[in-house]
Amino acid sequence: MRKVLPLALTVCLGALPQSSDIRPLIPSSGPRPVGPYSPGLAIGDFVFVSGQGVGDGSGRRPNETRAQAVQCMNNVRNILRVGGMDLANVFSLQVYLTDKGQEAMVQQVLKDMFSGKIPAHSVQVMPKLPVTTPLEITAFAHRTRLTGEIEPPALNRPAGCKPLKQFVQCGVEMPAGGVDVEQQTAAVLGALDARLRLLGTNLTRAVATNVYLSDIEEFPKMNAAYASFFVLRPPTRSTAQPFALPKGRVAISVIAAK
Repeated sequence: MRKVLPLALTVCLGALPQSSDIRPLIPSSGPRPVGPYSPGLAIGDFVFVSGQGVGDGSGRRPNETRAQAVQCMNNVRNILRVGGMDLANVFSLQVYLTDKGQEAMVQQVLKDMFSGKIPAHSVQVMPKLPVTTPLEITAFAHRTRLTGEIEPPALNRPAGCKPLKQFVQCGVEMPAGGVDVEQQTAAVLGALDARLRLLGTNLTRAVATNVYLSDIEEFPKMNAAYASFFVLRPPTRSTAQPFALPKGRVAISVIAAK
């Protein structure tokens, strides 16, 4: 980790004054983060919500899929409300589940909670999610339910960043070097920061990341390296173990505000 910290601190301190317009959203109840990420972030008319699992604030988990999906969405709603929004403002959802056989039930819950009209969403089946949750749901919201600017993150979106109206969105970056997950995490985040800087922003402006691990058991080690890049205000995040990564032990995508 000694090789990681100088680069990480440079990244974190590079544009400190610019981050004041990004406001963390931390509900008084609900599950606590299990890693270095913010439950939610608000910037302008947007709210970003980290992936929410099936547990409530006391750690209780429903056993049945329908109740689990409802709890996930209640956790999402809890964070949205801290930002002055609700489910009606959501324009994009990302659903991660470990059992494809439960997808129809999850979709029905979403249909019920959004009064029959689910926002644009993606469903990805992953063999493992952090803290053994069987389901995780991430949300992006806008005060007028703006659509079209931000694309749902996806593992098959190639590396490279593109400027949007208010954000820069980067596809999945794979490791450029290093043998262990800490070194690879540092390499990936360093590469993403370099790409963002070419477009006038950097990791201190990150509002959402998606982290894919080849082995979810390396979640704590990845968190240690990841945290050193976000000392003051970590972005929202979803983490999952896909069935396979094209190379390396970690891959990360990011959305950063301009």
